[in-house]
Amino acid sequence: MKKLALIVSAAILAAAGPALADEWDFMLTNATGKLITKIEVAPAGSGSWVDNKVDAELNKDGKVKPGARTTVHFEKAASACKFDLRATFEDKTDAVWPNINLCDNSYVTVAFTGDKPTFKAN
Repeated sequence: MKKLALIVSAAILAAAGPALADEWDFMLTNATGKLITKIEVAPAGSGSWVDNKVDAELNKDGKVKPGARTTVHFEKAASACKFDLRATFEDKTDAVWPNINLCDNSYVTVAFTGDKPTFKAN
């Protein structure tokens, strides 16, 4: 009986797993003036960075030249909409753009105003 309960519990958890996170993407435009070598996404304020799942057919090395666009793929929990975006540049520096609403926006342009990271989303 305990074995049956364990099997049923495992089946319920396995079925619920995919509902916890969905595959999402957005189009990123690099207006920073610098070559981006790595893109990471995290739920806003969490610091739990996850690498962009690079689409090899569209962007073989994951780099985004200044002025270029790429699709960023990530997993989104059903209840999360605001995310932080971190880019690492060719010169080994990085920048964070906080609190981007990726539920309502499919296009994000990252840039700098002076030294401050800024973004436009629509």
